[in-house]
Amino acid sequence: MKYGKPHLSFDEQVAQLQSRGLAIPDREAAVRLLTKVGYYGLSAYVYPYRSLLPVDQQSGAHFRSDDLRSGVEWGHVEALWAFDRRLRRLVLEAAETIEVGARTRLAYVLGARDPFAHVTPDSLDARACDRPGPADLTTYGAWEKKYRQQLNEAKGEDFVKHHLLTYRESEIPIWVAVEFLSFGSVTRLLSLAKPADQNAIARPLGVSSGQRLHGFLMTVSLVRNIAAHYGRLWNRQLGVSLSKFYATEVGPDLGHLADRTMEPKLYGVLAVMAYLVRTIDPSSNWPRTLATHLRKFPLVPYLTAQVDMGMPDGWDSLPLWRDEPRRDGFTFPSQRPQETS
Repeated sequence: MKYGKPHLSFDEQVAQLQSRGLAIPDREAAVRLLTKVGYYGLSAYVYPYRSLLPVDQQSGAHFRSDDLRSGVEWGHVEALWAFDRRLRRLVLEAAETIEVGARTRLAYVLGARDPFAHVTPDSLDARACDRPGPADLTTYGAWEKKYRQQLNEAKGEDFVKHHLLTYRESEIPIWVAVEFLSFGSVTRLLSLAKPADQNAIARPLGVSSGQRLHGFLMTVSLVRNIAAHYGRLWNRQLGVSLSKFYATEVGPDLGHLADRTMEPKLYGVLAVMAYLVRTIDPSSNWPRTLATHLRKFPLVPYLTAQVDMGMPDGWDSLPLWRDEPRRDGFTFPSQRPQETS
């Protein structure tokens, strides 16, 4: 099918929304928001209000009509947009704490094994590195190619210039390299580390194994990227849901999600983020700040945070969301010496 929809002025966009059943008492206010957010940016908050098509008319991704359910007003749409905007900012704040904490721990553990472990496959896990990757590369080969690209892009940074000019015959050590690696590259490097090193990275972060931490970080990275690109977040059906984990793999604050299959909704990832923030920075008030915001989910028809975000009954009474900042976060005991080889 060839695309044939016409360009619409902002006033025409308002008229189109009205024709589909959206009550807009203040057209000027609607135009102002459309000029800031864009029609398709705002349509993400109109879409949940569109009526379902009859089952026999549904096909593929097309299962809603253009017409809205009754009683929907502009204020409801704008309230959802404002709630989600604040939510994205809070997610990015937590993602920063988690990313910096993870890369710091990664550099510390791998650096103790080999300052150049990231460019020395022998210092990583052979089986993980040798798995087939994209474009006829190994998994490690694909990671190193991305690393070289990021190193080249960072050559304008003073700290990179210093190392390249001062230590001309040496690679950049891991504790410097993590400063220009992307979150995705840090997460992939974690998956290439030796299992004992993975665990040594994970346990001070309150996760029993590096494999489980890697899964957590993958979902955090996904949500962080949605927020960083201003995508709709609050009712997102995540492409990668949290894998089932067990109570023995985490501390008690995350125990309410243990031993269960996760829905691909946002609450589980937010809980993992709150847990990781608290273990990395126990003095952070982020979990309580987020909980306060979630309680302010707008009073709108047809939609609730509990259903659309996957929040369990009684979630806001849990210690994860209610406890004041602490001096120490939960950590697992250090591994025995024979496990660190």
